[in-house]
Amino acid sequence: MDKAFKENIKELKSQVKKRIKELKAQGKYEEIFFEFGKDAYIRYVPAKHRNQDLKKLKKEGRYEDIFNKHGESEYNKILITAMYNEIKEAKGFGAAAAWRTKEFIKSTLQNMGLYSLALSLSISGSMAMLSEMETSENADIYKDEIKAYNDKIENYANEVNRYAFNDVQIFVKVIDDMWNGIKGYANPQKDIHGYLELDLATEDGFGVCRNMASDVARKLNEINPKYNARIMAARMGEDGYYEIADVGRTVIEPNQTVTNSDGQSDHLSNLEKVITNITGNHMITLVDVPEDNLTVVLDPTNPGIGIYLNGKIIMLNSTKENGLDFEAKEYVTAIFSRGGLDGIIGVASDYMKSFQKPKLTFDEIEQKYGLNAQNLAIQEVRERMAMNEAVDVATITSHQSKSDFNEKYKFEPIQPSSYENNVIKNETEQEREFE
Repeated sequence: MDKAFKENIKELKSQVKKRIKELKAQGKYEEIFFEFGKDAYIRYVPAKHRNQDLKKLKKEGRYEDIFNKHGESEYNKILITAMYNEIKEAKGFGAAAAWRTKEFIKSTLQNMGLYSLALSLSISGSMAMLSEMETSENADIYKDEIKAYNDKIENYANEVNRYAFNDVQIFVKVIDDMWNGIKGYANPQKDIHGYLELDLATEDGFGVCRNMASDVARKLNEINPKYNARIMAARMGEDGYYEIADVGRTVIEPNQTVTNSDGQSDHLSNLEKVITNITGNHMITLVDVPEDNLTVVLDPTNPGIGIYLNGKIIMLNSTKENGLDFEAKEYVTAIFSRGGLDGIIGVASDYMKSFQKPKLTFDEIEQKYGLNAQNLAIQEVRERMAMNEAVDVATITSHQSKSDFNEKYKFEPIQPSSYENNVIKNETEQEREFE
């Protein structure tokens, strides 16, 4: 019985192969699919014909036929390409490339059936090294612009350090000065990897969250290295309320990462929601405050302060109920924002450090860094700066008045008479003879 069954199966396979060969010889490729299905079509139909058919189905938008006829792999390729193009159009090349690379890595791991941490770190490390290489190349290409920017922030740091500002006052001052020193929020022109802050180097400059977060980080490190300021990718939600600190903003080109006058961000499309869950849609600045054993979060785009605690971002400008959600994107930060092995190690260190217990209770943190404290700090800084300007003006005016007095009442020195000149001359000659 078993032997007869096996013989029947063998005969059936033989007939199938014979039929497929006949159809293939006659060029009846579609019949192969309809009679024997997707696997036979992929296996026996020439690649040239399959590619032409795939192009035709894509052009006609027949995605279900692509899935059924060419398989899940081809369907996913088309879906990823479509998503990539939409991201590129909406968010720019950088965000699209980051998303596509992450999808490629995930797909490769799945296809290989390997999910080990070692392999993930190896691939992530390779991508991070490429990011670091790009930063290194840009350091050489844009060395003049970088030097000019560094000189500028060195002078800025010296100016800030003239005052005995506390940490919160420094944080809000740098954010306030950034907005006052640029044209506004809009898509950047340079967007140089590793040196995103260069877009904000002049009063005519403008940029988005990644440029602003990088600029604030660079300035804070120049003011005080203890801050160890660095950037981090995040996903900023759209549902909830967020109240920015008392900083004037000019938003030229709004998008979903800028809160509007109602304290909410614009709604995302379903596709954007899927994408931002992977890559994030926002960039923030992390700073260390060793005295409080705390990693503080600064959002320069929507001026506000929060904390990075237990692997989560808690923005103190969100109301306790129905507040905007911020989610840290460590993976994207490690590979694309910081790059290199140090970047990966640094992000991992940040994550682990976030689980350390702060020296302050949450109520004390809110009292020191919360919205009321931020606005009070802004007010104090502005008053101090205005007072200093008044003193400088008074000093300049005083010096100018003295100068005007000396100029107005200038006396000519008294010249000796001709008689006195002769006496002086004779005395000098007698001294010489005596010598």
